[in-house]
Amino acid sequence: MADEFFDDEQELMEAAGAAPQDPAASPAQRGPVPSREAARETSAPPFWMVVAIAAIALLLGMVIGYLIGTSTALNALGSSGGAATQQSSDAIDSSEVLPEGHPQLDINEDGTASVATGDGASSAGSAQ
Repeated sequence: MADEFFDDEQELMEAAGAAPQDPAASPAQRGPVPSREAARETSAPPFWMVVAIAAIALLLGMVIGYLIGTSTALNALGSSGGAATQQSSDAIDSSEVLPEGHPQLDINEDGTASVATGDGASSAGSAQ
């Protein structure tokens, strides 16, 4: 039964495609509209529209990437900052203690070290 319906539709499509259609005929007499005519009615968008959509997509990608990167960096700084304050509040780590007999050092913020003396003044290299 389904084959008969399909065969009838195929015959109608072949008849509509083979016979030229009269523009003055009514739509019922003309038969089904071939899909080729429907395909001809659609056209590609203009080039400037394609470029504009691509530019907008690129701009949105850059903004979203910047926001994600900034968020990640701030989270990393926040977590490392919390760890630094927690570490400084803890007791002195054994890796920061100098061996016995070694003079105590004052380490400046720029990374330079000098020998700490008992009176608060530091000397660069005093020999005993």
